[in-house]
Amino acid sequence: MAFLNKRKQELQAALEKLEAAENRIAELEADFQAIERSVAFLMLSRDGLVERVSDVFLDGLGYQRDQLIGQHHRVFCEEDYSRSEDYIAFWRELVTGHVKEGRFPNLNARGQKVWLEARYLPVLSDKGVVKRIVVLVNSIAAQ
Repeated sequence: MAFLNKRKQELQAALEKLEAAENRIAELEADFQAIERSVAFLMLSRDGLVERVSDVFLDGLGYQRDQLIGQHHRVFCEEDYSRSEDYIAFWRELVTGHVKEGRFPNLNARGQKVWLEARYLPVLSDKGVVKRIVVLVNSIAAQ
């Protein structure tokens, strides 16, 4: 009988931990949604594919969500730049965990050059490996 009581207590403790984890996930998702509603941002895979994009970003550059999800970051770049050593070095630094911050030339949905004041933030796993890149945009300005 003592064994069953101990097992029941262990299961109850595990359920409480699970419930606490689920509550924390819900809180974090709510926090993220608040950011998503008010900040121009992109979430990119470590390979540079657009995974998530805020409406503020879409409105600022004139894109529709389905035009960007699954597309590579180079969709925002002039062709010559996306093939350049500078662009390769930019991504090499990001995937090795270096934050990139500054003014970056981008193309809006009409193919016009705009400048994004942005911060590219590599998200690291618990082992220090870049999992994705979050791009926070402070401002969008015409050329």
